[in-house]
Amino acid sequence: MRERVEQDLRDARLARDQLTLTTLGLLKSEIVQADKEPGSGGRVGDDALLRIVRREVKRRAEAATAFSAGGRDAAAQKELAESEILARYLPPEASEEDVEAAVKAAIAATQAASPRDLGRVMKAAGEALGGGADGGRIAAVARRLLGA
Repeated sequence: MRERVEQDLRDARLARDQLTLTTLGLLKSEIVQADKEPGSGGRVGDDALLRIVRREVKRRAEAATAFSAGGRDAAAQKELAESEILARYLPPEASEEDVEAAVKAAIAATQAASPRDLGRVMKAAGEALGGGADGGRIAAVARRLLGA
């Protein structure tokens, strides 16, 4: 993913696409910052990169909502456009059936019997889905199936 961001950054620079250039520049700075954090070993893996991209997409969506509520539609549109650029780096969203199947498999694998086991189920299901679903969706399905 890191190489793809670098290549897209170069392409945006050559195409003089200012919005993509600034958006990917900010993403690259977040990646470099994560690389420098203690315990990262100098280079974060793809899982951490996915978390960074998800966090940035979420930030843009929240900012767009705030700008819309404040009557600043132009700024909201810019944030939404940045969010779309960043969303290209996320894996395709898993369907509701896929999430439910992964959670059921995780419940069986971890032998979860009560809502107390939610953390173990979420971890196993998240790994099985490979970043195709956010934690909120996994948690909602797991709570429903565990009877919480």
